[in-house]
Amino acid sequence: MDMDFSVISLLVLALVVAVGFIKKINIGFFSVGAAFLLGMAGNLSAKAIVSGFSSSMFVTLVGVTFLFGMASANGTLDLFSKKVVALVGKRTYLIPILMFVLSAFISAIGPGHIAAGILMTTFAVYLAFELKINPMATALYAKLGANAGCASPLSLTGILARNLSEPYGIDGFGLHLFLTTLLSGFVFTVVVYLLYKGYKVNGDNPLKLSDIPAFNREQKITMGAIAVMVIFCIGFKMDTGLFAFVAAAVLILLKCADEKQAIRQIPWGTLMLICGVGMLVSVITKLGGIKLVSDFLASFMTASTAVPIMAATSGILSWVSSTTGVVMPALYPIAHQITGTFGGSVSYVELISAITATSFAAAISPLSTGGAIIMSSYSAAKETTTYEMNKMFKTLFLLSVANVGINVIMAALHVFFLGSLFL
Repeated sequence: MDMDFSVISLLVLALVVAVGFIKKINIGFFSVGAAFLLGMAGNLSAKAIVSGFSSSMFVTLVGVTFLFGMASANGTLDLFSKKVVALVGKRTYLIPILMFVLSAFISAIGPGHIAAGILMTTFAVYLAFELKINPMATALYAKLGANAGCASPLSLTGILARNLSEPYGIDGFGLHLFLTTLLSGFVFTVVVYLLYKGYKVNGDNPLKLSDIPAFNREQKITMGAIAVMVIFCIGFKMDTGLFAFVAAAVLILLKCADEKQAIRQIPWGTLMLICGVGMLVSVITKLGGIKLVSDFLASFMTASTAVPIMAATSGILSWVSSTTGVVMPALYPIAHQITGTFGGSVSYVELISAITATSFAAAISPLSTGGAIIMSSYSAAKETTTYEMNKMFKTLFLLSVANVGINVIMAALHVFFLGSLFL
C-alpha cells in the first residue's frame, strides 16, 4: 500500500478525533463520512468500506441496552440498588465497599459502564448527602466500580473486545479481560478509600428495608429474565445480543415495561460512535495506517516494554476520547500487529487487557464521560459554585493521572498477564 495513503489515513483519524473533541460532537457519523471519502480516495470498493461497519456488533449492543433500558424504565435496577444499600443498616462504613461492588455487578450483567455509571453515581451522590459523608469519594467508588465491571462477556466492553478480536481468530479471553479490568478498578478504589479515609465513614443510613416497597410483578419478571439471560449466555455460550432481544420480547408481551421509554434509553449516540469509528479504523487498516503506527511503536519497543507503552498510549488517548468508541477500535489492531512483530513473545490478550483497563483508568477524568458524570451528578444534587467545580475538575484530572500511572506500573510488572491463569 502506498505510504502516502498510510500517512493520510492517520491524519484523517487525528482530524476526526480533534474535531469531535473541540466541537463536542459525536464523531460516529463524522467517521462514516470520513471512511467513505478516505476509502474511495484509496481505491477501496464501497463493499470493502461498508464491511468495516459491524452489523453484528450493532445488533448485539442494541439488544443488550434495550433489555436493560426496560429494567431501568420499570424501576427494577433502582429498587434493587436501594434494597442492597438498605441491607447495610447502621454499618455505614461498608458503604464505600458496597458502592463499588454493586456498581461493578450491575455493569457486568449487561448495562455497561455508561448506564451503570449514570445510575449508580447519581444514586451514590444522593446517598452521600443524606449520610453527610464525602460525595466526591462516594461517587468515585460507584464510577470506579462501573468501569471495573464493564469488561464482562455480557457487557458492552466485553462484546466490543470480542468483536474486535474475531478477525484475528482470537477468542476465549473473556474471563481474562474481565478479571484484569476488575483488578485494575479495585486497586485504585483501595487508593481512593485510603485517600478519603473511607474506613472512617460514619452516618445514619436513610434507607430502611421496611420503608422500601417490594418488587412488583413486572420487576420480578424482569429480574428473572435477566437471570435467565446471564445463565444461558455464560453457561451455554448463547449469543448475548440475540438472547437479550428474546428476553426483551417476553417482557414486552407480558407488559413489564414501556418499550417506547426503553427505546429512548438506548444510547444510540454511543452505538453509532463505536460502529462509526470502527468503520473508519477498518479503512485505515486496509490502507496501511495501523501497520505504520505499529511499526513506529515497535521501533523503540522491546518485548518487555511493549505492554506498558501501549497502556500509557491508551490512557493518554482516553483523556480526550472514548474508550469504547475510539481507543479500543484504534489500538486493538495495533496490538495484534505488535504481537506479530515480536513473534508471539508479547501476548495479544495481555496487551488488550492493559489497553482496556488503563483506558478506563483514565476515564474518571472530567474530560471523559466518567468524570463528567461525577461532576454533573454533584451539581444536580447541590448548588455548586464555580470555584467548587474548578476544584473538582482539577481533583478528578489528577486522580485520573494517578490511576493511569498505577496501571502503567501494573503493565510493566505484567499484572495484566495474570488473567491467563484462568484461560
